[in-house]
Amino acid sequence: MSNTGILQGAHDFVLKNPHLSDNSINVQQTIHNTTAEHKRPGLKILLRASMPDAFYDSSARDPPPSCHPGTRYNFIDAITSWGLSAKQHARCMLWLYGPAGVGKSAVAQTCSERLAAGGRLAAALFFSRSVGLHKRDDPHRLFPSLAYQIATKSRPFGDILDKRIQDDPTLVTKSMREQFQELLVKPLSQLEPSAVGVIKGLVVIIDGLDECGKGPEMHGDIIEIVATSVRNRTTPFLWAFFSRPETHIVGSFTTNSIQSLTHRLEIRVSRKIDNEITLYLTDGLRKIQRRNGLPDSWISERDIGVLVNLSGGLFIYAATVIRFVGSHKSPGPVDQLRAVLALARGHEGTGSVHPLSELDLFYTLVMRHVPSETLLRIQAILLLTLFATRTTDFLIEMLESHSQWARTIWIANVIGLSESQFRNACGSLHSVLELDSSQEIKFYHASFMDFLQDPRRSGEFCIYSRVDSLRMELLQRLNYVHACSIEEPIHIDIAWPTPWSKTDSSDAYRFLVHVFFALCQWNGHPLDSLMSEALFNLQFHMIPLIRHGGICKSDISPPLLKRNIHADFRDRIVRRSYDPFVYLHKPGNVSWEDFYVIGCGENKVLCWRDKYHGWCLSPYPT
Repeated sequence: MSNTGILQGAHDFVLKNPHLSDNSINVQQTIHNTTAEHKRPGLKILLRASMPDAFYDSSARDPPPSCHPGTRYNFIDAITSWGLSAKQHARCMLWLYGPAGVGKSAVAQTCSERLAAGGRLAAALFFSRSVGLHKRDDPHRLFPSLAYQIATKSRPFGDILDKRIQDDPTLVTKSMREQFQELLVKPLSQLEPSAVGVIKGLVVIIDGLDECGKGPEMHGDIIEIVATSVRNRTTPFLWAFFSRPETHIVGSFTTNSIQSLTHRLEIRVSRKIDNEITLYLTDGLRKIQRRNGLPDSWISERDIGVLVNLSGGLFIYAATVIRFVGSHKSPGPVDQLRAVLALARGHEGTGSVHPLSELDLFYTLVMRHVPSETLLRIQAILLLTLFATRTTDFLIEMLESHSQWARTIWIANVIGLSESQFRNACGSLHSVLELDSSQEIKFYHASFMDFLQDPRRSGEFCIYSRVDSLRMELLQRLNYVHACSIEEPIHIDIAWPTPWSKTDSSDAYRFLVHVFFALCQWNGHPLDSLMSEALFNLQFHMIPLIRHGGICKSDISPPLLKRNIHADFRDRIVRRSYDPFVYLHKPGNVSWEDFYVIGCGENKVLCWRDKYHGWCLSPYPT
């Protein structure tokens, strides 16, 4: 892959006192008065379709990753010079790429702050797949998010956009290509030339492109949409992308039509930045020393050199070391530091299998420091946190009706943890995650969950190793609820073993049922014979009675559940129904092919697919 343009070889150069033309915006004239926002209901709709938690200055990202003073200055200077230049750019796109852990997001954040201070930032969005309910990886919210931020920079643009959305609120729900046209291109085309001049050349930053969406198709679409606009000059902005060099993203940026529009800048895993990592580690360890009243002798230059060698050119390694050593929930910084330095003895002479092999060793050390009695709890929490990101619609529905409760409350309830137990479990991983102000789990870097999901890297600590035992625990909780319920209850009124809060019992039960069957239907994780036998004895008929006292939307998809059940029990638990008596109770517009019986004997239940509501569940008619 060849680099062309003014940024060729940018990873090894330093800009000294570059001349930057002041072409900044008059902030007082262009940033609208937020107190008047209620007068623009169209922008309210736009905000709801956006991802404000992913904005560069969002409190949800506080403190955001940023470059330590004196580090990554070559990349920061190169990008900000490109963004602050008053010259007409032949290449209005920039792509900074590099593997996980080299500090791409920190560079993007620092550049966003500098460009914003110079009045040259149009918008900045930071995709992330390492968060839970407050998702920051939805590609369909990208262009609404950018349009909203631009509207706060240009009052004329905001007024035009507000009216367009008031006239047609569905603009925010259209396809990405249509969103780009309706929320950006068309409003911009209506601006007076003077208003266009104010925002011309402002920079749009999109970080973590590889972390948005469920597959690679969206990434290429986003690049092509922007490139087409740049080629046709339908938007006046400079566009900066930050991502890992995934094959499909590389393919998009290296096509002839896009390559000629793009500056490419690579951050490599390189020992050439050892001096920057030394500076970062020295400053961080000195802060720990002052905070804990430790003597100067607690760490030597040789020790710092060992840590730099262990970091292997990865800033994420150094940052995690600082959090690990400085953790408040640990035996103390001296013991923590000794544990990290001990890694060097096993590290010497082993060689690196891949760029993250050193980080894997450190993450393994972090997991080994979790108390044995806490390990199963934190694995369950992390597994359900990952699982919850894949069932967003259901969780949003639950949380909209209980806005005072965080997603973590539901997770704690479903696995029977009190507030203190949940906090202590999360505290055991202080160096890689934290609970934010809303009690949601926040990961410092996506590489930690990548590590835990790959059994080749994490071994015994892989969270997927917890799936089978967690299913059995949840099944036992379901049986407990059923045992505490009378024959035909409309509602249940029982206490969970260790409830965090006074959640409604029926809602907590609904969440339990949802999580349990989603885990049972998880593709790639079939049920073993022991779990299948235990599922065979479940009182399926109690589920619709407890949840709604009759017919209810089902958490069970019979084909998916049957696929995962052990062959010895598959047809005994899930089978098609051809009972003529059932036909008399058949709802309209439902085919026989969509009727299933789940369970057997007195425990069986009827499940069918409704074209409006999906799978539904009801007691077997008698």
